[in-house]
Parts: sequence; C-alpha cells; structure tokens
Amino acid sequence: MKRLALLASLLIPSLSMATPEIKGSPQDLRDLIYPTSRVVTLHGSAKETAYSDQAIVNIIVTTEEPLLSDAIANNSSLREQLTESLIKAGIDRAKIKNSKFSSSPQFGWLGKNPSSYKVINRVAITINKEGHLQSIAKLTDENKEIEIVSTSFEHSEVSEYTKKVRSKALAKIMEQKADYERTLSIQLTPVNVRTNNIGYHGTAGAGAIEEVIVTASRTRKSKFEDSFSEAYIETEVSSFDEVQYEASLSVDFQVVPSATAD
Repeated sequence: MKRLALLASLLIPSLSMATPEIKGSPQDLRDLIYPTSRVVTLHGSAKETAYSDQAIVNIIVTTEEPLLSDAIANNSSLREQLTESLIKAGIDRAKIKNSKFSSSPQFGWLGKNPSSYKVINRVAITINKEGHLQSIAKLTDENKEIEIVSTSFEHSEVSEYTKKVRSKALAKIMEQKADYERTLSIQLTPVNVRTNNIGYHGTAGAGAIEEVIVTASRTRKSKFEDSFSEAYIETEVSSFDEVQYEASLSVDFQVVPSATAD
C-alpha cells in the first residue's frame, strides 16, 4: 500500500506540469500569438422629403381614314400642329417626344377587306408649369383626335438629394464614432464603407395638378379597343406628389488604443 501511495505521488506532479498541445495551420498560430486588430461596424441612415416639380403628360393622337396613306399623313400633320401650339405656349421642343406610329385596319361587318385604317401615335410632354397643362387641356378640348391618357410626376433634383441623404447618413456615423472614441478612449480608423440602401420613392397622395388632368381628360374607351391603345389606357392615374429619399450606410472601423490613454 505504501508503495502504491508513493507511486501516485510521483505521477501526479508530472501530470500537473504537462503543457497543452497546440494544433492548427501556421496562420492560426500567428493569429493566436499576434492577434489582429478588432473591427467594429457603425450604421447610419437618413431621409429627406421633396416635392415633384415636373410632370410627363401622355397624349394619344388618333386618325382614321379609308386609305392608310391618308391616315398617316393626317396623323403627322395633326402632331406637327400640336407641337407648334405647345411651343407657342412656352414648352420647349426638346420636351415634346413622339413615339413611333402604329396602324391597325378597321374591318366592317361584311367582307375581309378593311373598311378603314387607324393610325395612333403617343406624344409625351414634359411640363413644369400649371399654365402648360392648361394649354394641353385646351388642345384636347378643341380636337377630338387628341386625348390625355395618363400622367406621371417626377422630381428633377434626384442627384442632389441622393448626395444629401448620403452625406447625412455619414454624418450620423461620424457622430457615433466621435462619441465612442471619447467615451472608451479608443481610436477608430475607417477601413471600409458599405451602401446598404440608397434611393427614392413616391409617397402616397396626389397633387392638385393631377386633379386638373383628371378633370380635363376625356375618357372614350370605345375609341381604343385595338391592342395598341390598351397598352396606354389607364383606368386610374398613378402619380405622386411627394418624393422621399433614403440612404442607409455602414462603415467598418479598425479599433486601436488611443495614444492619450494610460
């Protein structure tokens, strides 16, 4: 028994003095001996609201004649008259865009030959004054071949407001950085910037300009039963008045002890 106790006393110290075995790749060992600097991520977001300052009014010009050549010629002439009238009203020619025309034969009740040909052309007009809209509405009232079919509102300062919300989001992140450095006596050095989200969208609601368009437009669905017109007719005018810009950013900072910290 004494011999067993002596043997145990000799073995126990040797077990307590054993060093742990370290395994891993060379990079794992280097990270263990010389740990890399810690990195923290700060987040910031911002919003800005603006108002639409221009509208795109879509107009359909329709002409129908027994001969296709006459329908095309009349459509072209009517659109040129429309353009000249809008220019006189103060709308820049560059703001008046014509799409490619489309023709469709109109068949009678008997026979396979078309009784007439219909030519349809869409004109998109960009305006920024209510007076311009009144001029367009007057033309549609005076010409049964011209109709306002839809409108959409836009904000012209997209680039400026996008930069604005991005700067505000970064400013919030830098405020957090200064607060952490002062409170924790550390220094944060930016190493990476990530854009989580940046863009804009229209808020719900319609401005007074939309109400004028809805009142001035004439709805004659029976006139647009062909496949071309269905692509442009909208039962409800979709538009917006307010535009909300948003930005969400993340910045990775390397954490180092402050030089003034003891």
